[in-house]
Amino acid sequence: MKMKFIFFIFLFLIISSTAKANIYWLYEFYNISPNFNIFSLNDDEYQQCLKGKLSETDYKKAVEFKSSITQAMEDAADQCIETLLVSQSNLGLQQCLTNELNDQSYNSLITKHFSKDPKKNDFKAFYKCLAELKTDTAVASSKQYNESNSCPEGYKLVNNSCQSDGSDTCPDGYLLKNDTCQPDGSKKLAKESKKPERKKLNLEDSNLNSCLQKSFSQKAYNDIFLKGLRPPDNNEKKEIEKCLKKLPKKADTGSFSQGYNTPDFYYDIFDGGKKEDCVSNPQPIFTHEITDLSKIKRTERWGQVKSKHLKNHTFLFLKNKNKPIPVYAPVDSYLILQTRYRMQGLKEVQWRLIFQVGCEIVYRFDHLDTLSDKLLKHLGNIPVNEDQNAAPNVLINPPIEIKAGELIASTQGTPQAGSWDFGLSDVSKNNELPKRLKNYKNKPTGRQYKYSACPYDYYPDEIKKKYLKKMKGKKCNPKEIK
Repeated sequence: MKMKFIFFIFLFLIISSTAKANIYWLYEFYNISPNFNIFSLNDDEYQQCLKGKLSETDYKKAVEFKSSITQAMEDAADQCIETLLVSQSNLGLQQCLTNELNDQSYNSLITKHFSKDPKKNDFKAFYKCLAELKTDTAVASSKQYNESNSCPEGYKLVNNSCQSDGSDTCPDGYLLKNDTCQPDGSKKLAKESKKPERKKLNLEDSNLNSCLQKSFSQKAYNDIFLKGLRPPDNNEKKEIEKCLKKLPKKADTGSFSQGYNTPDFYYDIFDGGKKEDCVSNPQPIFTHEITDLSKIKRTERWGQVKSKHLKNHTFLFLKNKNKPIPVYAPVDSYLILQTRYRMQGLKEVQWRLIFQVGCEIVYRFDHLDTLSDKLLKHLGNIPVNEDQNAAPNVLINPPIEIKAGELIASTQGTPQAGSWDFGLSDVSKNNELPKRLKNYKNKPTGRQYKYSACPYDYYPDEIKKKYLKKMKGKKCNPKEIK
């Protein structure tokens, strides 16, 4: 009865709270299972995340599941759950999620970003997998804080660290000695334990992990890579080598603020957010100007390198950066991706929006200040990413239909320069990266360069000329692009 009473108090607090997005996880999980203690998930990084965000007193209340749960506790759980899912650090959790979710759901909900709008069946999969991390800390308020069992099976929490409970929890062929699993003396097993294959594998590498999961059965994957119960046989070693050979030779680097989410050796102009039931429109005609051009001092071409980053978008500079100007949609399209971030080293918060035209083209605006009422209503309270350069594009599901000429936002441009961005990518383009930009060959913006185009080329000549007139040399493309 006490637990039900606590639950209903908590549920009332949740329903009456205005910070809906911040308690999303708690609200949904309590709807599925009232007794699920979201604060007691058995994952070291998750627990450290909670401890880092909460005082010792609040953390104790949270893991003991008391009724005096505060908004700060709810926010901490929400943020740490998101980190737990996106970081892919808990391999057991990721294996469960890949088994429970189809590829499309896993990729769209977790791999590239974390979606807070999953379908109900996907949410049940989240619950099932997270519930497997659940510990016994849930309700015993009489238990001492440092006795809460938040450690793996076979271990207990002593002085805030996980120590063996005395049971032998090691794999076959190993013995528990000094709280660690050590070979039992078998020369063969000891020799195999020195083999480097498993030690060299970085399973946090999403490319490698995905390849291994496809190449091995679930049991073999668990036994070899997750539990370490046995070394791979010769055929399995060959599969591991194949996966290693498929990995990029260099670590993928570049400014994520250019709109590239995934550290892989491919570039998708839709950044994982493509509206699949689109209608092909390879040569769209932009019909509406994107702003009041009388307020624009000058424009600049795309393909420039500024602040050591390759810019695949054009720039528009305001005559008066202290007076906001409107931003309009140039053509019928769908808003598929958004990012809200804080300007690097500044207090200002701005938006990047990416729109899909037909099945072949996307255009983007960046450094927008205030979105239209329609977009704000659809998007709700979007959290601010504090790292501008690392802010990924976030999927909008379902995409928002936008009509040509519709008001999208207002902007004053960047605080430093009073400029904002208008860029376009077209799958029909095949630009070659020039020698002067060879350093960007294996970076996101280097691959994006292949599909970049001048957005003003998609206007009728009379409108295009108005924008190019404000551009140096009246040329929008880099000199290498004819």
